[in-house]
Order: sequence, then structure tokens, then C-alpha cells
Amino acid sequence: MAPVTPSLEEAARAGAYRAAREGLAHRARDTAVLDVEGRDRESFLQGQLTQDVRSLTAGQSRAAAALTPTGKLLFTARLVGLADRIRLLLPAGSRESALAHLRKFAAFQKVSVEDRSGAYRRLGLYGPRGLALADLPAEILCLAGEGEFSCELLVPLDREADARAWLDRQGAVPIDPATAEILRVEAGRPRFGQDVDTSNLPDEAGLDAAISSTKGCYVGQEIIARRRTYGRLNRRLIGYHFPEGILPAGTILRRGAAPGEAPEATQAGRVTSSVVSPRFGPIGLGFAFHDVAIGDRLVSVDDLARTAVASVLPFV
Repeated sequence: MAPVTPSLEEAARAGAYRAAREGLAHRARDTAVLDVEGRDRESFLQGQLTQDVRSLTAGQSRAAAALTPTGKLLFTARLVGLADRIRLLLPAGSRESALAHLRKFAAFQKVSVEDRSGAYRRLGLYGPRGLALADLPAEILCLAGEGEFSCELLVPLDREADARAWLDRQGAVPIDPATAEILRVEAGRPRFGQDVDTSNLPDEAGLDAAISSTKGCYVGQEIIARRRTYGRLNRRLIGYHFPEGILPAGTILRRGAAPGEAPEATQAGRVTSSVVSPRFGPIGLGFAFHDVAIGDRLVSVDDLARTAVASVLPFV
């Protein structure tokens, strides 16, 4: 049988994936940009967010989240310290709700919250070469990476052409959406609104880096502290391998049973994202209940012949 020749599109995706893993690649991220300004900006955000804001220095970035009084997620964000303001980078879909929430409570303090989402482009860089870049064009802020990204560039729109020309000179390869999704799942970075939402506690979503264990009071802190001291998680975000082929997002998982028997009726997990990785094969993200151990094999309630094996994140 003659070998199958990959299409130009498949070859391009393979090249982009390889660049993201071994060299340098990039893509634009859909992002909201909110600036918190005013004399009380630090104390205001210190009481609203899970992260320690007071120790944030200019140019530094940290993961953060805002919670309800019952400890559930309102939104997730990246905090960026600037000389005269604190900038929040959020998923674009969280812009309106986060803006309304922050402005509601800012009304009682010397603080303003400005939406500057239309003034910036957020470019995520992939690959080991992203850790050693130099000679960035002026006014472009380079931030530490998260998840699958080695670093990020926050670019004023009037400098975007300069930034993209600079990336071209560096030999950076653009990443298509399908490849970007594979890289995200491999890294185990949950997408707000898909893998996690407002029904989740931050610990369920694996957002440990967003929570300071040393700062003072913030909304939802009592719930988080009580659970960490006395409780356990009923569910948590994990990885899944799919040995018999990919299981789509939304698939409900249960424990298997002896041949010829039905699986246990109790739900044991759920798939939230799934991809076919060139490196790991069919994999996904999802939730598993507390008694599911890494390595356990669960079955799809829609097709008992197809399974999901619990895995650590990120995939290795």
C-alpha cells in the first residue's frame, strides 16, 4: 500500500505544533483589559481578589480570581503591576461581568475601573525560544507565561504592526485555532466557561497559583480556608486519556463493572475538552469525583466500550 501523503493543511499544522514545542510560535488571544486606577487601587483589589495584590511590583504578573461569598468563581484573571495602575487581563467573555462587578464595589472607594480592551492586543508565545527573546519594540510589555505559553506580549494596537514584524524576524510561526486547542489541553489549562465556570470552587479548577495563603481577608476567603483545613474536594479537574478514541466534551463517565454488567449508576466524572494530540493521542480535560484515583478507568455512559483513564496534568 502506498504511503499516505499529508495535505498541505496537515503539514502546516504539524509544522506549527513542532514550532510550539521546540522553537517559537505565536497567536493572538481573545482578551479583556481592565485598568484599576486611583489611590485605593491596592486595598480595593486586595479585598476583592484571591491573590496578594500589595506585593505586586511594576512589570510583574500573577494569576488571580474573584469569588462569591460562598467561594465560587466569578472570574479568573492575570494581574499586571504598572507604575500608576493595576491591570487585569481576563478572558474576553468575562469582560462585562467583571467590569460590572468591580465598578459596583469601586463606587465606595477612591478607585476607577477603565475598560481598555479595545486598545491592546495580547499575543501568546509558545516554545523554548520564547524564554530568551530580546530587543522588543518599545511600549510592548513582556509578561511571564501561563499554561502552554512560554511568555506573553501585551501590545498597544498602534504598535501591533511593529510587534508582528518583530515576530516574523524571529522566525515565529503562527498557530491555528485547532493546534492552539491541542496545546492548551496538553498543558492542562482550563478555559473559563468551558472547563470551569461559576459553579466551581477555585481549588476544584486547579487554580492554586491564583490563591494567596498569607494575605488578609477577601471575599470568599473563609470558605476556601475552611475547606483547606477541614474538608475535601468533591470533584477536581484532571486529565483523561481515551484509549478507544476521543470522547466529546459533555460525555458523562461512570465506573466500569464486570463483563456483561451495567456500570455503576453514580456519575464519576465528566469530559469538558477533548483533542487528538500528535504527542499523546486522544486526550481531554474534565472533572472527576474525589474517589477517582489517577490511573482509574471510567466508562462512557453513551458507549460502554469506550473508556477514559484518569491522568495527571499537565500531560507528560
